[in-house]
Amino acid sequence: MERHAPNPVLIPGETCWQITGTRRLAPLIDGERYFATLRRALIDARHRILILGWDLHSQLELVREDPGDGLPTRLGELLHALLERTPGLEAWILLWDYAPIYALEREPLLFGIHPWRQHPRLHFALDDNHPLAASHHQKLVVIDDALAFCGGFDLGKWRWDSSAHQAEDARRRDPDGKPYPPFHDLQLMVDGESAGALAELARTRWARCGEETPAPSPPPEHDPWPEGVAALLHDQPCAIVRTRPQQPARDNQAPEQEVREVEQLYLALFARAERLIYLENQYLTSTTLCSALCERLGETQGPEVVIVLPHETGAWLEQHTMDILRARQLERLREADRHARLRVYHPEVPGLESGCLMVHAKLAIVDDRWLRVGSANLSNRSMGLDTECDLCLEVGEEEGRARIAALRRELIGNLLGCEPQHLASAERKAGGLIGAIESIRADIPPGRNTLTPLEGAVDPEWKRQLPDERLIDPKRPLNVLDVGDAVVGRRHLPHARRRLRFGIALVALLAALAILWRWSGVGESLDPQQLATQLTDQLHAPWGPALVLAGFVVGSLLAIPVTLLILVTALVYGPLAGASYALLGSLLAALATYGLGAYLGRPAVDRLAGGRIHRLSERLARRGILTIIAVRIVPVAPFTLLNLLAGASHIRLRDYAIGTLIGMLPGVAAMAVFAEGLMALLRRAGPEQFLLLTLALALIVGLTLLARRLLTVFTEQR
Repeated sequence: MERHAPNPVLIPGETCWQITGTRRLAPLIDGERYFATLRRALIDARHRILILGWDLHSQLELVREDPGDGLPTRLGELLHALLERTPGLEAWILLWDYAPIYALEREPLLFGIHPWRQHPRLHFALDDNHPLAASHHQKLVVIDDALAFCGGFDLGKWRWDSSAHQAEDARRRDPDGKPYPPFHDLQLMVDGESAGALAELARTRWARCGEETPAPSPPPEHDPWPEGVAALLHDQPCAIVRTRPQQPARDNQAPEQEVREVEQLYLALFARAERLIYLENQYLTSTTLCSALCERLGETQGPEVVIVLPHETGAWLEQHTMDILRARQLERLREADRHARLRVYHPEVPGLESGCLMVHAKLAIVDDRWLRVGSANLSNRSMGLDTECDLCLEVGEEEGRARIAALRRELIGNLLGCEPQHLASAERKAGGLIGAIESIRADIPPGRNTLTPLEGAVDPEWKRQLPDERLIDPKRPLNVLDVGDAVVGRRHLPHARRRLRFGIALVALLAALAILWRWSGVGESLDPQQLATQLTDQLHAPWGPALVLAGFVVGSLLAIPVTLLILVTALVYGPLAGASYALLGSLLAALATYGLGAYLGRPAVDRLAGGRIHRLSERLARRGILTIIAVRIVPVAPFTLLNLLAGASHIRLRDYAIGTLIGMLPGVAAMAVFAEGLMALLRRAGPEQFLLLTLALALIVGLTLLARRLLTVFTEQR
């Protein structure tokens, strides 16, 4: 296939936003270099400091040794000192209004003294102008509209590291003094027209948030380039590349159209590659980009593809979601690699007790001709859901390509444990990068950092049970139909819609009854609290909890629906205590009838259950705790009957007890909230109580739909 088409790769409006000129461009490898350079640039600021971030921490130590200039080393303290010292200076910080799942990892912004609201010229805002499940992922710092930093670095607490990436480094500690694993990332520093364009992008972001917008800075009266930083390239055209999700009009602002320049440029680069595609990234889950790489790997004459990823993408949640999606894409790539031109590595740091060297860079180097650095991961969401910003440049002359090659070898050398010159020599001998890396790896002495092939193996059980990737790594903003299709599947959507209509009708009926109860005489003659007074008195006595637990066991033996028992318990004891008693009672009832099933044996339970449910129990018995959780959320069989089946089947008691406890928890909690909302509605049918009841019903319906989807996966896959 001809790969020398004259059409350019960088096309404004298609593969990039605009092509700007930068007088100087310098890559800043790893946190020690980037944060020290950023600090010098901040100190030299005169008018505007613009910061856009996904993560931010005011106590980040920008340098780990005393700089000797008398100014603070922590980010927040430094900004305040600079604002006090320079009257005309303003700082504008726009931080993603992050999802609650990240709350424990972030600096508290709602409790105590707000670290960013202590100076009249420090403007701070949380950016919540994004679609459902999206994030603002751009990582930009712009100073005086004349100097800008763009790449993968957040100003977060776990980002600093030296390029040595040692297993133990006393300087690599978070603001609380706790050590964290090694971290690798990359940022580009640009000046000139490119910095001005990035400042315009930052002001646009502020305007979309409905906040006061920073004014443009006047032309600088000094050279903003930090002293001592050598430029990699001079007078270089530089493309700014974005992802922006489609959004409707908001607060009298025009709607935003979808922008997928990040994806389109990756596809163009992969298609034009002749010799080498070198990638460093945190993720590898984009189906579109992996399909493009598969196509190139399938060609007889195509480029080598070398990808460096972290051994694990993050904590437990990411390991059981994004790592599994990555494993699926790695399988596709390896199947397409019929000519042995693919290598996927992860950095290995001997002596590291926990975690791994986190590869957080978002880097692409193609044929040493195109250099791309930014915030976009090789994930679906970075292609169309999150806001992203990358920089990309194309060099035509030999000297420029030699500089890009030198940067590539420095990056690989830091991770491979060799000098760039050694790698260059090995490339010449081997005739390519893969052969060079393999030859150097073979000679690396024990105890040294190196690159190791990434197997990407994951737990097969988790791989089978992972929900649809459209919910974990969506390609564009989610809507109700997407969620319904992903959760229940297309063939189940008609049933889901019928259930939804039934649920809406049920809510309407409850609302009508509540209105009737309040504004007619019915409520006065039939007060639920009065009817339950005698029972409540008994159950609130010292022996009350024991009676409740015994009632659950007896009730299950008599096949009384457990949901009724849970609801009554929540009505009597209130949501918190009621949910606790109901959860413990449900577990004891499940164990009691489980034991009865084990005692009666398979023939007796067969007669009670029938063949269809019995066959289901045999298949569920092979699936373990996760399946028990699913069937507890979904009423696939009556509570008592399911317990009998479990006792007579192959399900282990330990798995059954743990699965029951975890699986009953969301349903019990939802029923407790429902009971509280129901009682509030019966007492006073106000909008808040109606909303509480509606939310509880929605939670119950959502749990049911999700678990039915999981149950289908468990029982249909082997």
